[in-house]
Amino acid sequence: MEKENRLYVRDGNPVILGANKNSEGLNFAAEIPWGAEASLVLYRKGFSHPYREISFTEEHRTGKVCTLLVSGLDTEKFEYNFRIEGRIVQDPYAHGIRGREHFGATYSKEEHKVRCTFLPETEYDWEGDAPLDIPYHDTVLYKVHVRGYTKQQKLPQKIKGTFAGLKEMIPYWKELGINAIELMPAYEFEETFPDARGEGLITEKRSRDRVNYWGYLSGWYFAPKRAYCATKEPENEFRDLIKALHKAGIQCIMEFYFPAGTNPLMALQAAWFWKTYYHVDGFHFLGEGVPVELLAKDHILYGTKKLFQDASENLEDDGMIAVYQGGFQQDMRRFLKSDEGMIPSVEYHIRHVRSSGGNVNYMASQDGFTLYDTVCYNYRHNEDNGEGNQDGSDYNYSWNCGIEGPTRKMAVKKMREQQIKNAFLLLLFSQGIPMIYGGDEFGNSQNGNNNAWCQDNPTGWTDWKACRKNAKLLEFVKEAVAFRKAHPVLHMEREPRGVDYLAKGFPDMSFHGERAWYLNKENTCRLIGVMYCGAYAEKPDGTEDDFIYVGYNFHWENRTIALPNLPEGYVWKKTADTSETEDGPFFREREETYEKNIGISPRSIVVLTGKKGE
Repeated sequence: MEKENRLYVRDGNPVILGANKNSEGLNFAAEIPWGAEASLVLYRKGFSHPYREISFTEEHRTGKVCTLLVSGLDTEKFEYNFRIEGRIVQDPYAHGIRGREHFGATYSKEEHKVRCTFLPETEYDWEGDAPLDIPYHDTVLYKVHVRGYTKQQKLPQKIKGTFAGLKEMIPYWKELGINAIELMPAYEFEETFPDARGEGLITEKRSRDRVNYWGYLSGWYFAPKRAYCATKEPENEFRDLIKALHKAGIQCIMEFYFPAGTNPLMALQAAWFWKTYYHVDGFHFLGEGVPVELLAKDHILYGTKKLFQDASENLEDDGMIAVYQGGFQQDMRRFLKSDEGMIPSVEYHIRHVRSSGGNVNYMASQDGFTLYDTVCYNYRHNEDNGEGNQDGSDYNYSWNCGIEGPTRKMAVKKMREQQIKNAFLLLLFSQGIPMIYGGDEFGNSQNGNNNAWCQDNPTGWTDWKACRKNAKLLEFVKEAVAFRKAHPVLHMEREPRGVDYLAKGFPDMSFHGERAWYLNKENTCRLIGVMYCGAYAEKPDGTEDDFIYVGYNFHWENRTIALPNLPEGYVWKKTADTSETEDGPFFREREETYEKNIGISPRSIVVLTGKKGE
């Protein structure tokens, strides 16, 4: 044992990387290249230069991991880094990073400015909190960027763009009807890049310099992002958010991006840590370095929601695997803009549920047009990204409704609002997990930018003025979400079979067209009717759900769609129609009844409910 100025140093445990406290002191374990000179650098808080450097020696090495067990170190008064081959680096397993409090700040030439911190010694009062257990089929998911979502919201300046700011949005989310929040990368990551000349990191930021706004690069996966904090206690601020979400019945899903070459064990341990220490409810794993099978089969993550971009249907798992359906967005957008030949794909997406777990459907996300821009632009407008408008996808499957960009023409504005309503019903009335990209519910725009990864400015921030401007649209979405939640037949646990397996006289789900019980799938057809038999789903009060019929007409002309006969004594009544423009409520039972058919306006959706007549 070696004594260095009241610090006692000896060999540590190489099994758990990072800085972790045990009964004997602090165990530091770091991956050090073979033969490299390395040391543990300790700092007193408030001092600019190191307090001590303790060398890792070959005696402290096990494979590629070097260790030190340090006793007598007060974690409330100290911070640390590693020095490897003369260069100061932060511990990739650090539980906190100090020195990056300001988002997009330029790099300091002072090598000791950014430091690793330890977990707080004080016990956090969770007040009995535990992760929620909301089934996939009952989940309505809402995706946000921590910084951009509240940057323009009417909140105290100090909490805009922070975890504390998100906490203030919980009443709004409750009113909207969502019960799961997905956070884009909220762990520590670097925002600045090498300058345009490739001469090193930006130290004097210029207006043309871009930042890593989204966070989809490697990061410090165990540390909440300090620039997303309003306080000096990121651990507690994030835990406060989680606890408040759970009290409101809202889950938290964390996005993690793992590039190619990521250590699979690091990815697994990061998920363990956020589940146990921060009580998060699940994870959305992205990147080429995601160890899908390892995460899917892990025992600690058993029962934890695990969302992937791709996962085999045959993957043996705990039923908690969900897969993002990029094909849903592509096909439903094409249907929305009246492309031909889409009926077979629409039929599939409306009924499809992954055999084990769930599937996440979405009409818009961060990597493409917002939903509003999908109906306003035919082409991307990414000039401000600094890449000559060559970045971003060429395949947006969008339609500007006749005019590119903003317009004062009322007919175009009406059609755009109608198309957004249509898009939400396509999403919410399909089986699976609907994901709403934050701000789409009130027409947030990025002015045609479909790749705002570097736009830490109003382009990438949610525009809350649009919320007030498009209040009617927001009310429609609230009502549509509530209607979905009130009718479990619209979100069944298993994929509908299309047969009458309970002998109720009707299939659980059936498809129709201009003739009842016959769906025209020819290329020129843009009309589809879907009937849900409520007997196959049970409401919370134990009663059977209603018959529901949804008619989709994406022809540019009026169409008449046939209605199946209901049991004796039942009638069809219109509940919603996206072509109607009068003030809400938008979902309400009309007096008029329908028996054989109903006319549907161009590019619109009607919703009917079958109930016993009075």
